[in-house]
Amino acid sequence: MREDLTPPDLETWQRLFEDEGYWQQSPDAHYMELQRLADDLLGQGAIDLEQWQDLKARAEQSHKDSPAVNVAREVDDPEA
Repeated sequence: MREDLTPPDLETWQRLFEDEGYWQQSPDAHYMELQRLADDLLGQGAIDLEQWQDLKARAEQSHKDSPAVNVAREVDDPEA
């Protein structure tokens, strides 16, 4: 069995959530991947419904914040 086929865990979700580069470069893809991982975690029984709802809410809030944060960073450092 290949190692890259191991099921995700909460640490995987958290690492992705904290990946600012991915979040800044592709907020929609970042959001969709967070949602997919949360769904996978729930589906495999690694988290319960309440934890799933929390992960989904955190992903949604992060996605909503991404345009404002990206614009603020561009204004602060237009050369970035």
